Amino acid sequence: MTTDHLDEQLCRQCGGRCCDGHPGVWSDPGRFFAIFNNGEFPAASELARILEDRQLTLRDVGGILIPAPRETEHGCAALGENGCIYDIESRPGQCLALVPKLDTLLDDLIHCSLPPEHGSGTARKNWRPFQPLLIDVNQQLTASRP
Repeated sequence: MTTDHLDEQLCRQCGGRCCDGHPGVWSDPGRFFAIFNNGEFPAASELARILEDRQLTLRDVGGILIPAPRETEHGCAALGENGCIYDIESRPGQCLALVPKLDTLLDDLIHCSLPPEHGSGTARKNWRPFQPLLIDVNQQLTASRP
């Protein structure tokens, strides 16, 4: 994934306003599996373990389950004191695809844009074939919680 548009200085100054909303998702299943499972397609139990170990969740995006960082009352759980806890290479695709805008610093509203090829519609399309696996994983995660 290209990060040519990433302006790390502007993002540092912003402090993660985009993270105050909901977490972005890994919009590309192949990239997600490459980051978290050496490119291997995991069994449901293995994927459940990966999500639990990494404190990730399956976010329902228009009826399609997609891996994402967990959400807190303050926004994305991956937003730490010094910025995102994920290094650039492993951040969710939607987070990396955001195009920062200086206006965000000027009026304290999020003006960053997300190109359509990384939007929710594309993420849903990409993850749709994996829904049987993710539904199974979601049931396992739900059953294991008190």
